[in-house]
Formats: sequence, structure tokens, C-alpha cells
Amino acid sequence: MERGLTVDVSFDLAHFKVHTTMKSRTSYLLPLPTTVLGFFFSILGKSREEYIKERESFKAGAKLLSIQGITRENAQLLKLKGKGVRTTEEIMLLLKPKYKFAIWGNVNVIGKLYNKLKLFEFEFVPYGGLSEFIVSEVENPQLYDTYEELEIIRNSYVPQTLLESLKLQDGGSVYTFPYIYLGEPKFVVMGWNVELKLKQKIPTIGGVPLYPSLLVGRQ
Repeated sequence: MERGLTVDVSFDLAHFKVHTTMKSRTSYLLPLPTTVLGFFFSILGKSREEYIKERESFKAGAKLLSIQGITRENAQLLKLKGKGVRTTEEIMLLLKPKYKFAIWGNVNVIGKLYNKLKLFEFEFVPYGGLSEFIVSEVENPQLYDTYEELEIIRNSYVPQTLLESLKLQDGGSVYTFPYIYLGEPKFVVMGWNVELKLKQKIPTIGGVPLYPSLLVGRQ
């Protein structure tokens, strides 16, 4: 039996690293399902080995609720061994973003997670792995017994292969970023103040799309 959960998560500063290479420092505007699942699993105290083993049994996603700005910094890469040219690249940092995170899966796991969120009793402080973030608030956890299938989502993301069209609102922005699936590069479209129309309906809870951990959509 399965169940879903959403929770509002605020960050003082966040950098959800594009993970196609170990070098790239460009940020996703929203964290992908792998990061969202890692966030929840750390609260439950699950190890990396458990995360890798269990993540395929869950779906997850994120929706951007608000953001105060984006700043960019230049960083210089240094080689620890050998000689080589030092390169400079841009780091995109998100200032005070607030998201609605969603997870869907085993009813017992979701229930345990809900209780920990309500009591703010985390096994581990949520850790971003290759990403970097500072959590400032976790609030408003909600449980869902059913999901709703929608073909239009807002302020979130969708695999490029599932995107039919998009509509920008005033002040809106859209990004297309790469991600890796089974060693093959794919692309995800995400944005703020944007409406994304999909080629087919997908499950959602609280307006947040639910995707498999590696962001593979049904086609």
C-alpha cells in the first residue's frame, strides 16, 4: 500500500548542482527527484546504500513556491596533482528559495516520515551530497491517500521529451538543463512563473509532479 506526503522547505541559500560532470557548477533552479529523495531519506536516517537500494520504490518532485533572487560567483578550479591551466567558472546560488517537496511510496515509510517532520526529530540534518544548501524552515507536512493526474504543472520541471508547450507569465524564466540517465545525457525543462503543458497526464500531489528517482517519464 502506498501514500504521499508534501512539505514546504525553505533555504537561506541553496545550490542544487547540475550533476552531468564533477566539474560543472551551474545550479538547477529546482532539485531533481534524486535530491528530494535524499533529503527525505536523511531525515529517516537511511544510509547511502539504503538510498540506492530503495529509491526506485519511490516517486518524488518539487515545486518552487518563492525565491528572492539569484546571485552568481566566479570560482577558480585548482588541480591537486600535476600541472595544468587553471579555469574559472560561474556558480549560480539561489537566495532564500522556498519549495514544496513531494514523495510517494510505502505507507509505513511515509507515516514515519510525517511524524518526524511534525515533531522536527530528524535522524540526520538533510544533506545535499554534491549539492550545497542551508535549510532554514521545514513546515506544513501533509499526507495524501490518492494522487491527481494532471497534464499542466506550474513552477516545476518536466523531462524535455514529455513537454508539449509552455506559457511564461510576467517575470517568468525557463531553463533547460542536462541530467544523466543510464550514462546517456537527457534534458529537463524547469522554470518560475511558467506553465508547463505535458504530452500526457502525470501523477501529482499538492500540485507537485511525482517522477521516478531518475526522472524517466512515461511515453
